[in-house]
Amino acid sequence: MNEDDKSKAPKASNMGLAIAMGAGIGIIFGKFVFDNVGIGIVIGAGVGIAFSRFNKTK
Repeated sequence: MNEDDKSKAPKASNMGLAIAMGAGIGIIFGKFVFDNVGIGIVIGAGVGIAFSRFNKTK
């Protein structure tokens, strides 16, 4: 590492936050639409992962 790399602050990753928020919304979505919380969590976590990837490309 050179001096320029040491002075730069590392970028924060929000992937865990996006997964948690997506899964939380997915619980509600899955309960009312599919009557199955597990499916909602999977779909919500998938949307959270996708959102965090798209948000990172800016």
